[in-house]
Amino acid sequence: MECGIQGLEAPCPGNIDGVSGNIFLALINTLLASQCLLGRKDVYPPDFSNEIRDGDIFDFIVVGSGSAGSVVGSRLSENGLYRVLVLEAGDYPSATSDIPSLMFGLQGTKEDWQFQTVPSNSSCLGMKDGICTWPRGKVVGGSSSINVNLYIRGNRRDYDRWSKFGNKEWSYDNVMPYFKMSERLNAPDLQDSDSYGRMGLLPLSKYIFQQPIREALLAAGETLGYKISNEEIPLGFFDAVMTIEDGVRANAAKVFLGNNRDMENLILANGAHVRKVIIDEATKEAKGVEVDINGKTIKLLASKEVIISAGAVGSPQLLMLSGIGPKEHLEKIGIKVIQDLRVGENLQDHIMFSSLYTKLNRFSNRQIKPHELIDEFYKYFMYRQGEVGQISLTNLQGFVNTKNDSEYPNIQIMFLLNPQNDLLLPQVLKCMNYKDEINMNILPFNERHNMVAFYLVLLNPKSRGRILLKSIDPYDKPLIHTGYFTDDEGEDIETLLEAIRFAQKMVATEPLRRLEAEILDINVPSCKKYKFDSDEYWRCFIRHLSTSVYHPVGTCKMGPKTDTDAVVNSRLQVHGVSKLRVVDASIMPTITSGNTNAPTIMIGQMGAQMILDDYELKHNEL
Repeated sequence: MECGIQGLEAPCPGNIDGVSGNIFLALINTLLASQCLLGRKDVYPPDFSNEIRDGDIFDFIVVGSGSAGSVVGSRLSENGLYRVLVLEAGDYPSATSDIPSLMFGLQGTKEDWQFQTVPSNSSCLGMKDGICTWPRGKVVGGSSSINVNLYIRGNRRDYDRWSKFGNKEWSYDNVMPYFKMSERLNAPDLQDSDSYGRMGLLPLSKYIFQQPIREALLAAGETLGYKISNEEIPLGFFDAVMTIEDGVRANAAKVFLGNNRDMENLILANGAHVRKVIIDEATKEAKGVEVDINGKTIKLLASKEVIISAGAVGSPQLLMLSGIGPKEHLEKIGIKVIQDLRVGENLQDHIMFSSLYTKLNRFSNRQIKPHELIDEFYKYFMYRQGEVGQISLTNLQGFVNTKNDSEYPNIQIMFLLNPQNDLLLPQVLKCMNYKDEINMNILPFNERHNMVAFYLVLLNPKSRGRILLKSIDPYDKPLIHTGYFTDDEGEDIETLLEAIRFAQKMVATEPLRRLEAEILDINVPSCKKYKFDSDEYWRCFIRHLSTSVYHPVGTCKMGPKTDTDAVVNSRLQVHGVSKLRVVDASIMPTITSGNTNAPTIMIGQMGAQMILDDYELKHNEL
């Protein structure tokens, strides 16, 4: 459909004419025009992929336009001095990506890399073929174009721990200005707070889900001794801010690259699949990249640096394809080793137990009929208002410590309301990749009851995984060994068990008892041998029905040379290879306590500033 709206002709002129006909056609035109404002390409830099030629030279080449790469590309190009190329394997985001409530519908599409985990005997046992899905954004904006839009920075201790590991610049006090540098808060209840930035490009909004279940959950947390706040706190319950503006997703590329879209020195190339980094083997200096674009394999050169921002899966894959990685693994698959580093190791992820479903026997949420859903979309298209532009209960967050009174949480609790006959629930279950027999146990409950799902997220996993190449083919998806629940002491599974017990205490509080909340006994055949609600029963459930909450990090670990596991130094330069940096979530030494989009944007800001500082210094020395 063309989005330059022209006047429509009435399909039934004999029945509709005059004033009523004009009003009707004006309404249709208005709806079409509103729809065409979603998924717009002109809010991004133009795609120059057809104009790029073999041997072209740029100052900087950035691989990836996600949460970090978009920031890096924007910051390096904003002064107009440097010619910056941003390479993106995907295309511009769809209109679906712009609509917050449709986020689950993006998984498994062309906007998703559609990664899958290697089957294991320790986790994902209740998923089809023993595989957990790992959606990552293959689209301009990367995973910020398909995620849940939550903006959570994490805990002070996360960053101070990085500093103690030898990355002095990355303490909490040092990174906080780089969070605020991006932020533009628009939340009436936080106008007196100095916790967030006000002058950045990234819009942060607040949404309050006006339903009794939210109040009951907050009261339940408070009953158990946790503080209720209107902003992010280390421990307690709060409504998180979101990267949504006027009901529309604000992905990183739209926000940061889009700000420089008219600058001639910022070049975006879509549909560009980078095969490897070109490295001079004698000098160990990055020269550029080899990339497939428009059906041809060409070489593009960087006079200053190549910056890899392809994410915790893509960045280690690209480094290993380029000869930077574990010597034994690279030699085994036939890649010449340029630098022996522990690339792909130290994989961490937030493991989520996703099947604590609670029916609400006295919750009178009105069931939305299909025709009423059309009304909701009308409200959204016309006014960008209503539930379509929001994410229901999802931004209500609980951060708790199941072990002690420390201010450092070990569990994050997210909630998803499933009204009776929820039209969204089948899509959510499809994303989880549950076996059919498990889905067939959950869906009938929802046909009869309103439900709320407690998503229990392990914040500081002890288990570590790894990413390996499947082959030397850059189009072969890498092997993702999650390592879920493989820690020697078994602490990860026990912490999630404690989280289940905490959720049960919430359900038993007076606020939720008034709704007659009751945790469901979902039939998982392999766990039937255990007594319902026994520790053994829940441990079995955890191994079967825990999955990724889509926060992989750590595969290009930041650390000093003395750290044998480190891939980059504290200025994000690859150890032993010059003119090459990694700037994204893969550099995290340890995972942060919360959703990783906000920290990744911060990493982009700090990484870009380090690059600018380095070249400003070199310029001044000339």
